Amino acid sequence: MALTGAALAATLLAGSFAGVPAAATTGGPAAKDSLAFTARLVVGDSLRGCSAVLVAPQWLATSAQCFADDLAQSPGHVTAGKPRWKTTATIGRTDLSTTSGQVREVVELVPRNDRDLVMARLDTPTTGIAPAPPALTPPAAGEKLTTAGYGRTREEWAPLALHTASGVTRSVDGPALATEGASASDAVCAGDAGGPVLREVAGTLRLVAVNSRSWQGGCYGSESTETRTGAVSTRLDDITAWVQQVASLPQRGLPVGGDFDGDGKDDAAVLYDYGLDSASGRRRVALWLHTSEGGRLSAPRVVWQSEASSWTWSNVKLVPGDFDGDGKDDIGVLYDNGKTADGTNVSALWTFTSTGDGFAEPRRVWQSTGSWSWAASRPVAGDFDGDGKTDVGVLYDYGKNASTGLQEVGLWDFRSTGSGFAAPKKVWTSTTSWTWSSIKSTAGDFDGDGKDDVGVLYDNGKDANGAFKTAWWTFAGTSTGLAAPQRVWQSTGSWSWAASQPLAGDFDGDGKTDAGVLYDYGKNASTGLQETGLWTFASTGSGFAAPKKVWTSPMSWTASRSLAFGGDFDGDGKDDIGALYDNGIGADGRQTYGLWRFTSTGLGVSEPVRDWYSPLS
Repeated sequence: MALTGAALAATLLAGSFAGVPAAATTGGPAAKDSLAFTARLVVGDSLRGCSAVLVAPQWLATSAQCFADDLAQSPGHVTAGKPRWKTTATIGRTDLSTTSGQVREVVELVPRNDRDLVMARLDTPTTGIAPAPPALTPPAAGEKLTTAGYGRTREEWAPLALHTASGVTRSVDGPALATEGASASDAVCAGDAGGPVLREVAGTLRLVAVNSRSWQGGCYGSESTETRTGAVSTRLDDITAWVQQVASLPQRGLPVGGDFDGDGKDDAAVLYDYGLDSASGRRRVALWLHTSEGGRLSAPRVVWQSEASSWTWSNVKLVPGDFDGDGKDDIGVLYDNGKTADGTNVSALWTFTSTGDGFAEPRRVWQSTGSWSWAASRPVAGDFDGDGKTDVGVLYDYGKNASTGLQEVGLWDFRSTGSGFAAPKKVWTSTTSWTWSSIKSTAGDFDGDGKDDVGVLYDNGKDANGAFKTAWWTFAGTSTGLAAPQRVWQSTGSWSWAASQPLAGDFDGDGKTDAGVLYDYGKNASTGLQETGLWTFASTGSGFAAPKKVWTSPMSWTASRSLAFGGDFDGDGKDDIGALYDNGIGADGRQTYGLWRFTSTGLGVSEPVRDWYSPLS
C-alpha cells in the first residue's frame, strides 16, 4: 500500500472522496491569530478543499494536487495560467466562524515541474499579514517540525479552526521531506494538502515545506485499521530562489544593460509581463527600451511585444551581448519549453537582434535535442574567445552524482557563429562538490586580456563561529573554452551570500572588469529603515582587491526590491550601475517602478539619481 496522494477530495460540502492526499492535522487548534499566513482554499463550488501558505503579499504556495486536471495523476497535471475552477483563498482567519482575515480570488497558477508544488497569485495583495519566513536549509533527522492546516481532524470532517500537529523528521531526499507524527494523535489528514510545514530557527518558525501526502492514520473517515502517521511534504528550502522569482511576478520586469543602439553609451532594456490576454488567450510580454540621452536613461518606449505567439514571462532568463558582432548589443533569452509527452525537458535559446532603433522579431537559434532542464540552467553572456562576438555560457545543475555522492555542476559554452550559435560544448565539470543553490553568476573580462570570463559568487555557509563565508571564483576565457575555476577572493569577516546581489562592470575604467555587490543589511536597528549597501571588488588582473563599500542608502532602500545591472550610461569609459526598483502598488492600485542610476566616479559612485518613475497599468 502506498502513501495516499493521488487526489485531493473536498472536506467542505462534498459527501464523498477518493484517494485523498495529505493535509489536515489531527493535532490541536492553533493559538488565536498565530500562523496567520496559513490560508484555506476552496476550489470550485466546494469541489475541493485545501490549505496553502502566504509567501508574498500576493502569492500563495500550495500543493499542485489542489488544482490537478486529472486526479488520477500524482502530483497531477496543472496548467499554468488561470485556474480551471474558481478558487477562493481565505488568509488570516484562524477561526472560520468569524469574519476576520482577508478573502481573495486566485487568478493565476505557476506550477513547479519537479515536485508537488504550485504558486498561486491572488487578485490583489494582502495587507497586514506577514508572509511565512523561509527556511534556507532542510531539517536534520529527528528534528521536530510543526504542520498547520484546515482539513479534517480525528473527530471532525470540516473543522472551523486552523489546527497544528507536531512531526519528527525522518529523512530528506531530493524534493521530498519525510516525517512521522510526534505522537499517535499527530497525523496529517485529507483536506490540508499545501499547508505549511515549519521548522524553528533561532526561535522563529520558518517555512521549510508544504504538505503533500500521508498515511492518514487516525484521521476522520480514514480506514479504521490505519494507524501510521507518516507523511511526505514538498520541500521549499532548496528552491527559495525560484519561489522568490515567481513571487516577484507582480514586479513584472527583468532589466538588462547594453549598448543597444551602438552609440557608445549603454542603455537599459526591461522585459515586462503583460499577463494573459483575454481576447486571444495568449500570454504576452513586451520589451521596453530606455536609451541613454546625455548620460541619463530616457523614459521607455515599447520596442517589441509578443503578438502571434504566447510568451510566458516566468519561463525567461535574459542575457545581453553583441551576438552578431555588429557593434550593437542584442538580447538573448533562454526559454523553458516545458516537457514533452515522454517527460523530456526542452529548452531553447532565442535572440532579439538589435536594429539600432529597436529589435527584430526574436529568432530561435538553438533548441535542445536531448533533455535539457531550464530550471537547472543559469546563463551568462560574454565574448569568451575574444573574436568580437558575444557567446553564451550556461552553468548547469546535475544534482548528486550517483558514483561519487558529490553535488555536481557543469559549465557549457555556446559559441557565437555570427548568425547563431554552435552546438553547446561542455567545458567544465566540477570534480569537488559544488552546490547549485550556492551559486550566483555574472561575466566580464576580469583579467583584462580581451576575453570575457565567468564569475561566480559562492556560498560557503558558516564557519565554526557562525560567521557567513562567501567567495568569488572565476572561469577564465580562452580561445578554446573556459578554464577551470580559480578562487580569487574569500571573505575574512562575516559576508552573507544570501544578502548579496552580484553584478559586473569596469567601474574604475582601467580596462579590467570589476565585480560589484548590492548588499541587503535589512532593517537598521537605530533608524528603523531598510538599509542597502553597494560594494565594489576592483580587479587586480589576477584576482580582486578587498571589497570597498562605495554607497550606503541614506533613506529606506529595500535590496530585495532592486534588480541591479551594470552599464556605461554616460560613455565616459567607466561602467555605472542601474537599478530597477519595485515601489509596490500605488494608491490607484497600479504597480509602480523607478529606474535609478549610480554614476561611477572612478573611485566610487555618486548618489543614485532616479531617471524614471511610472505606475504600470
